[in-house]
Amino acid sequence: MYMHCIMLMMAMRVSNALHFYMNPGEVKCFYENLVVGNLVIGDIEGYVKRESMYVEDSELKMTISVDESFDSNHRVMNQKNGHSGDFTFTALDTGEHRICFVPSYPQEDAKLRVFMELDIVNVQSLDSRRKDDTRSLKQRVLQLVRRLEGIRIEQKVIREKEALFRNQSESANSRILLWSTLQILGLVTMCGFQIRYLKNFFVKQKVV
Repeated sequence: MYMHCIMLMMAMRVSNALHFYMNPGEVKCFYENLVVGNLVIGDIEGYVKRESMYVEDSELKMTISVDESFDSNHRVMNQKNGHSGDFTFTALDTGEHRICFVPSYPQEDAKLRVFMELDIVNVQSLDSRRKDDTRSLKQRVLQLVRRLEGIRIEQKVIREKEALFRNQSESANSRILLWSTLQILGLVTMCGFQIRYLKNFFVKQKVV
């Protein structure tokens, strides 16, 4: 989503934000010269005046229409919104387009304030950027896969080395323990022979 918003901002050619005052039933139109493939994204918010403030009112409705002025006012869009909402359309031909807003409200003499933001995006540029971003994303994914594979191989080698070292250490410890045991047995045996020899020696001395 974040990447999609960045691409829209980069591909954007025109961005208009303004507000105006209207009465219910009044028609307010704007003219835009569009090139075939242009994507128009509009956001509109309407408020009703009550005392000294303009407030939201769910009874306020907005009708948005788009006509091709260059083609006998051929209507390409007609949309009804609430007091706030958005609209989009794509220019199918190059030329001047008329974008009109008509508010409706039960109280005919109500004072209305409308905020409008209009963005015009080049769809071809947007598609090209999407393709470039898709290729870049695929390349990054492949790079990450290669790195992960390299990390797995390194971890496997490290585990094998650790297992070999552990086996060698255990084998060395076993040999050391066996050698120590044999030395202790040898010392005990020698001590036994020496004690027996000395005992026999002193016995013979007393006899003599």
